[in-house]
Amino acid sequence: MELMLMRMFQRQVADQCKVTLHGVSLLNHGLQNDNDDTVWIGVQVLLTGAANTSKALWGGGRERDKISAEREPLRRSLQVEDSSPLSDVRMRNNFEHYDERLDKWWQESPQRLYLDRLLGPPDSVSGFNDIDRFRVYDPTTHDIVFWSERFNVQAIATAVSELLPRAEAEMNKPHWET
Repeated sequence: MELMLMRMFQRQVADQCKVTLHGVSLLNHGLQNDNDDTVWIGVQVLLTGAANTSKALWGGGRERDKISAEREPLRRSLQVEDSSPLSDVRMRNNFEHYDERLDKWWQESPQRLYLDRLLGPPDSVSGFNDIDRFRVYDPTTHDIVFWSERFNVQAIATAVSELLPRAEAEMNKPHWET
């Protein structure tokens, strides 16, 4: 990867880490002030920031494998392992493609029960199949749950908090070979 392009990607990573942390802040503010809308706006912002960070580091879409190989020098420069929680974009996809999830639920849910925007453990409301549980945030585990998929907010917050200073340090280095 050309050095100037790497620096631009490092800046994008830093910017998206900030977006992710802002989402975490909104989520926590909503929880502290008993404001469900702020919680869910925060979740949406943090998922978008985390997914955009992931796309910068690994690429996205159908050519992710090819792009991932090309972006390996970027991940190495930022000390990001492939096992990072940032590599997983499935939860963001659930939120972004909510319409498709609703269609699938409508076709496949045996009872068509619908649980959404629950703040609490996913099993705190009984009688629902996994496909009936949409957006759930469990403040005791810091997991976002959609159907049966889990995404740990604390793991993401830790990863971006550690990544941000590395990305800022790298992006501020010279953009040309010396």
